[in-house]
Amino acid sequence: MNEPLTVNQALEQLSELAGDDVAITGILCFEFENVSINHFPKTDRKDGYQSSIWLEAGSGSLGFDEKVCERLHGKRVTVQGTLLKADQGIGAGHMGLWPAALLTRVLERA
Repeated sequence: MNEPLTVNQALEQLSELAGDDVAITGILCFEFENVSINHFPKTDRKDGYQSSIWLEAGSGSLGFDEKVCERLHGKRVTVQGTLLKADQGIGAGHMGLWPAALLTRVLERA
């Protein structure tokens, strides 16, 4: 796999990367109704959720290890998985606020 992308790079290339396996580096947010990776550095973030990607663990009995994610909340991480483009007009994540989602298979401290 190539060097990890920043969140902004992944979103700028979303049309080309949708459906691909990617690695993205940023700041983990693990809160109620907000499980996402945010662009780093903060000075380059866009307004609202436009520099953020919703993180999904898939369906079924598998999910995020909450204790690990709570420990990594606010820290720089690298996530790997399939980048998903949000449906037009619907958005991704809670209330459709995110422009994209990542079906996450690996989450580790950067």
